[in-house]
Amino acid sequence: MLDRIAEFFIFGLVPLVVGVLAVPEVTKAGEKTIAGEVTYRERIALPPDAVLVVELADVSLADAPATVIAKRRIAPTGQVPIKFDIGFDPEAIQKGRTYALQARITVGEGLMFITDTSRQLDPLAGKPQTVLLKMAR
Repeated sequence: MLDRIAEFFIFGLVPLVVGVLAVPEVTKAGEKTIAGEVTYRERIALPPDAVLVVELADVSLADAPATVIAKRRIAPTGQVPIKFDIGFDPEAIQKGRTYALQARITVGEGLMFITDTSRQLDPLAGKPQTVLLKMAR
């Protein structure tokens, strides 16, 4: 009986657990991804508690706030450029609308860097994106 239990753990349960832990992130079926990097020109090191937030937003309406389609928070492990990827539902993208990437780096409650221009893109194109941030003053 003990042999069967040991056999179950060795050949059944252990490979299952290792397989689940080895998969870094399960993506939803049909999900698309925008990948790229965020950078800035200033020669300033990021503090260890800095947080990067990158958003895919619908910026079609000039007199209304942008509608965020997808958002990703990243705690940078080094300095710029900081790589990112944002998963989003392609069904949320509507033909004839304008989409843009927005990004900011915060430290605690304070804003350190932010996008100051609209970085428009076609979210379904799958091209790597580079987002340039400006220092918040």
